[in-house]
Amino acid sequence: MERDGEKCIVFVQVILCQYGWTNFGVRCYKFFSQSTSWITAERNCIEEHANLASVHNELENNFLIGLLPSTTTTTRCWLGVQDAVEEGQWLWSDGTPYDYSNWCSKEPNNLNVENCGEINWTSDRCWNDASCSTSMGYVCKLEYDL
Repeated sequence: MERDGEKCIVFVQVILCQYGWTNFGVRCYKFFSQSTSWITAERNCIEEHANLASVHNELENNFLIGLLPSTTTTTRCWLGVQDAVEEGQWLWSDGTPYDYSNWCSKEPNNLNVENCGEINWTSDRCWNDASCSTSMGYVCKLEYDL
């Protein structure tokens, strides 16, 4: 790339994901259809050297929704967000900052002690807080140290 006699070097970083994982930016994601509780889903992600997916902007949120199977019914699945430590203080299981959310209207509401977050709830495809013992699929996110 050259402009007015100046040269600019552009570095492109490519992340190759393992088979079955999908690249977005410098991270890899995988949807698991196995229905399980939030804590079991997080443990399963850790076994994959990953965590339940954290979401930090609208593009990433839309990517995750696109990663879910297209069916006539919504495919609810766990995200890595929870407020089990302190009610109303949402944290990502991977330790990254809680800097974006896409909660549905009137959510999170902690109805019947709901401390874990799910994506793709209702036709609005937004987030909902749910009981952590509810069984549903999940998305793992593999973070690379660059």
